[in-house]
Amino acid sequence: MQIIWVILSSLWCILAIGAFLLLKSRYDALLPLGSSPSATIDPPSISVIIPARDEAENIGKCLESLTKQIYPHKTLKILVVDDGSTDDTILIAQGYMDQSIQVELIDAGVLPPGWLGKSHACWVGANSTHTDWLCFVDADTRHAPELISAAIHSAIDEEVDLLTLHPRQEMLGFWERLLMPIPFMTLMILLDAQGINNPKSEKALANGQFILIKKEVYVSIGGHAAIHDQVLEDVAIARLVKSSGFKLKLLGGSELIRTRMYTQLKTLWEGLARGGSELFGVPLTILAVLSSALTAFIPIAYPIWRLMLAWQRYDGITILSALLACAGSVAWYGAHTLAFHHYRVPYRYLLLLPLSNLLIALVNAEGIIRRMRSQRIWKGRTI
Repeated sequence: MQIIWVILSSLWCILAIGAFLLLKSRYDALLPLGSSPSATIDPPSISVIIPARDEAENIGKCLESLTKQIYPHKTLKILVVDDGSTDDTILIAQGYMDQSIQVELIDAGVLPPGWLGKSHACWVGANSTHTDWLCFVDADTRHAPELISAAIHSAIDEEVDLLTLHPRQEMLGFWERLLMPIPFMTLMILLDAQGINNPKSEKALANGQFILIKKEVYVSIGGHAAIHDQVLEDVAIARLVKSSGFKLKLLGGSELIRTRMYTQLKTLWEGLARGGSELFGVPLTILAVLSSALTAFIPIAYPIWRLMLAWQRYDGITILSALLACAGSVAWYGAHTLAFHHYRVPYRYLLLLPLSNLLIALVNAEGIIRRMRSQRIWKGRTI
């Protein structure tokens, strides 16, 4: 019987070490966007498009950072596309219009049947401008002054048709630090930058927080109209670009672009519940619920139990099982330490990982229920 526990401890150890090594390789493969581009090309015209619905809390800071870009003002337009906001989003955007001729406010109009709001706002913005490049950003992003210049030079130098960035995800409040690291750690494990950047691979992914795409490529693939009903419109656009034979590139942008996605528990919970089931589908999300529930207890309870048995019996095979169990848990927490370091979350939150995993299991379970009941709601709309 004891040999079975050795096998189980070995499997746990292999799984945990594998997760640690894979996560480290993912972070290493996410090459950073350089902040000091060359000046060997004539700056092309770019339209930065911000789909905004009830973004009064964010739109001002977003526009503030965009109007300070080190890029020729005559070739950089900033379009805020209002998607039926009921707060002060429009008033704030109008204030920046008065300050800068770069900023323009556009009304997305009535949402057509079958469309989702963000895709429609992006589509309206893209059809309202005639620049060489389109740059879609979310209202909750903040941009270093050299971001646009660095991104466009990188895209042109490497002959990229779509460049997307992985921003620095800011997690500043208690609930953000408790709930967000685990989903983002999981996403990073799945984020195969090497495969995404390989033209021969079918892997494709983009981050809707920053997508820079040639206007002619956007038009040729049908733009957001071609994926108008997709909840994860950024992933759908990336797949469409790559399957159409165009070049896609994903880079790390943590030094040049940052975002704080959620500041309140309600929107944080809803966002995580929506994202998990939409990205992975119901079967894989069910698996995520089970794995989260198990990993809430296994990394601590299992090695303690094996150590207690080893102390009582003090035989070689039981001690081996205990040591393997401990090694697995050390690797497991090591993987989380990598993620916490990357997202700048204080290490003391590692002590709350059991609670974090339990809550993530509940979040994903709720996402599954909402999807199966067609009760997915985001910003007051059914999706």
